[in-house]
Amino acid sequence: MEKIDAQQDHVRLEPFKPGAQVTFKGKPYKIQRRTTLASGEAAVVLQGERTQFVIGAEEFLAGVQH
Repeated sequence: MEKIDAQQDHVRLEPFKPGAQVTFKGKPYKIQRRTTLASGEAAVVLQGERTQFVIGAEEFLAGVQH
């Protein structure tokens, strides 16, 4: 299993504050909050028009446009 550098993930998410509007994979979302997964990976909670979900920092950063 790959070791997760949680501190680095949190630093990379720093520009994405709760309440910010972002485009993720072509759809608009609002960042509800930042959190940490059970694995230790930093994550964000995204709220869309009809959906809300948690996504790990690495996947979020790969798909976000800002």
